[in-house]
Amino acid sequence: MPIYEFECAKCVHVYERFMKIDEPYDDLECPSCGAKKPKKLVTSFRTNAWSNFLDGMERKISPEKFK
Repeated sequence: MPIYEFECAKCVHVYERFMKIDEPYDDLECPSCGAKKPKKLVTSFRTNAWSNFLDGMERKISPEKFK
């Protein structure tokens, strides 16, 4: 389940929630003031798959570096 960031339209408090991709968020309440209908923020997607791939290739090419 992805983590989404929201910003309260009333008090500008930023908070996170675990939610399903298609789950509606209009009824989320701000933990600070209780207001509803937050603004969904754009956040970056993080993964270490590319780093793991590069490490695996480096191990095959230069195994002496990893001893």
